[in-house]
Amino acid sequence: MPTPTLTNDEQFWELLRQEVRLEIQKAQNDESVKDLRWELLQLRQEVQSDLQSINTRLGALEMRPLASGAPGERSARNSIWKVASDGEPNSNKHSNFSNFTNNSASPDATTIPVEEVEEISVSFEESAWSIPMVIGLVRAGRFDMVYAVVLLLVNCAMQIMFALILLDEGFMGEDFETQKHNAQIWRTSVAHDYKYMDLAETSLVTRVCSGDGALILSTIQATLIEQINNYLRLGIDQFEQDQFGPGTLLCMLCILLWSLCVFKEFRHIWLAVAGAVNLPKSRHTVFTEGTFEQISWGRFVVFLATNFARIAVASVLLVAGILWLARTTSISELMLNAVALNAILDVDEFLFNGLTPMKFQHAIQSLTPMTIKYSRRRSEWESCIQCITLVLTIIVPYMLLVKPFGETMVEVKELLCGGNQTFVIFHNADTQMTNGLVTRTSRGGNQENLSISEIAVNAHAFRDPGLDPMYIQFQNLENFDQFEEERTNDMATWANSASICIETAVYVPGGAFFGDPSIRPVGDLIIRSAGLPFGELEVSDCSMLQKYCRRSDARLVRFACGQTCGCTDVNSPPWYKVGSQGCAPSCLRLAQPECEDVTPESLRMSAWLSFWNDYPTVVNDAFSTDVTRTAVWQNVNDSINMMKVVGCPGLEIVPVDFFSGATYCEGFADLFQPLAYLCPETCGCKQPGAPLSHCPTSCLAAAAAAGNTSQR
Repeated sequence: MPTPTLTNDEQFWELLRQEVRLEIQKAQNDESVKDLRWELLQLRQEVQSDLQSINTRLGALEMRPLASGAPGERSARNSIWKVASDGEPNSNKHSNFSNFTNNSASPDATTIPVEEVEEISVSFEESAWSIPMVIGLVRAGRFDMVYAVVLLLVNCAMQIMFALILLDEGFMGEDFETQKHNAQIWRTSVAHDYKYMDLAETSLVTRVCSGDGALILSTIQATLIEQINNYLRLGIDQFEQDQFGPGTLLCMLCILLWSLCVFKEFRHIWLAVAGAVNLPKSRHTVFTEGTFEQISWGRFVVFLATNFARIAVASVLLVAGILWLARTTSISELMLNAVALNAILDVDEFLFNGLTPMKFQHAIQSLTPMTIKYSRRRSEWESCIQCITLVLTIIVPYMLLVKPFGETMVEVKELLCGGNQTFVIFHNADTQMTNGLVTRTSRGGNQENLSISEIAVNAHAFRDPGLDPMYIQFQNLENFDQFEEERTNDMATWANSASICIETAVYVPGGAFFGDPSIRPVGDLIIRSAGLPFGELEVSDCSMLQKYCRRSDARLVRFACGQTCGCTDVNSPPWYKVGSQGCAPSCLRLAQPECEDVTPESLRMSAWLSFWNDYPTVVNDAFSTDVTRTAVWQNVNDSINMMKVVGCPGLEIVPVDFFSGATYCEGFADLFQPLAYLCPETCGCKQPGAPLSHCPTSCLAAAAAAGNTSQR
């Protein structure tokens, strides 16, 4: 069969029908229908390829300049494209179509089954990275050319700088491991400092770890603890992660999201490079109306260089982004950080859409897509690599970053809030002792749990300014020095400065200030304040506080209610009848016993027995220890029993208290009144020339009389 020549379209389609008819006849004689389908598929692909080649060549012919201003020349002049600047296309000795006709001319030729290959079109990205492909091919001015190159360099520089900033320690922040050291320093230097205990009598560490919203100190630590609890879903008192926390899950999702954004960039790069590799290479670029017939090696190398730079930047961004996300402690910022990272990869698109000259923008959008041949095996290999990459993207960051990060969070919380939180300490530079105070476990949540200071503030904060304060003794700014003095006073100083016995002078009929409108509010304030430590609110008289008089912590009760608490009674026990325990000297002076020792028949004998019966309880409270468990208690107890039997003469046998070191007759200023008030004769108050500072004033006359007698 002679080889037909292609003269017009009718001959071409006739030739195609003959070839198809021959193939069908051959297929009918064949026993396998499958071979027929395969051969038809191959024939159709070859025809499509030849048609595409014919269309390309026809376009090239139209672009050739015609003599004397032909219409083709005018068309080329109006095009956005230049004629290929690097030279003319090389002519092929044999076209694809001629190869097709020659191969199909032999009906007896044997068709060899080959692997099915699919051609995939790859469009040029609308990105600043695509500018090198059209430089020199666009009908644009010199400034547009230079400006387009500058935009390409700016795009590359911006992404490189973003990558470097992400990796910088100032942006990335310190490794979270350093938080363990910071937590340890905070816990040992600030958290238990007495100066930072609040009005609720809770330590700073208790407030920080309980999420107190009223903090003005250590807010960084409080925020960090809140972030850790939210990240790992931990309770306030929980220090072990018993489940996969929401922060860990969200962190992995954000890392995966960011990785997918970078993988999309890698795929674009791969497809662009693969398409460029498939383009024919020569010394000159052959380019016709948006289609690369051939590409010069120089342009190809520049395109590869920009894509390699793009790969390097994307790789650095991938690592830096994962590290940044894995160090984010705030669960609410994780998603925002992932989205912010994605914006860095879009810089090239922003520059392309916002600043690229329209000539270049339209040229890149009009480029004919490149083609890549994909076989089944190639697709499977790529899918396999992508699957492995996806698995590694999940496992590696979790094992190396996210999981250790969660474990470190638990360790940091343990250092910040673990162990005992309910104490504060202060160091006495004079005694060189470190003293501690046990604090409350939490802030008061209701009226019953509020501290004394909180109750006082709460009662006055919303009170009418015209009314008298409930529990606070105010001073004006003009009396600031007095305020400082009262703030630093101890009970002994305050009691010694009291010129009157409050209860007898203000509340007992006939008292010096009974019913006085200027003094009574001060007395009411002191009495109400005395009831606060015991939960007694709105106290109106001392009878409501009588049951607290014998308690070691009732100093203000004894100061306010001297008569009710026995400070003015000569027959009351000597315990707490001193200024440091609230009994004001102005009240004690009202109790002047006779200058005689107690006897079993006297009323004061009950005070003597009560003193020795209460000895273990009072001394235990005073020294905060159980003295009955000491090795010397047996001897002390024998002395107590002897005192109760013998009476005042026992003071001559055992004159000094073992635990306080005080002489019984002279008393102990921090705990009990001199026993000379019960045993003035045994204590020498009647002897001439004896020191009378610890003796009742009733003995002054007796001592003076004894002195006169001795002088005679």
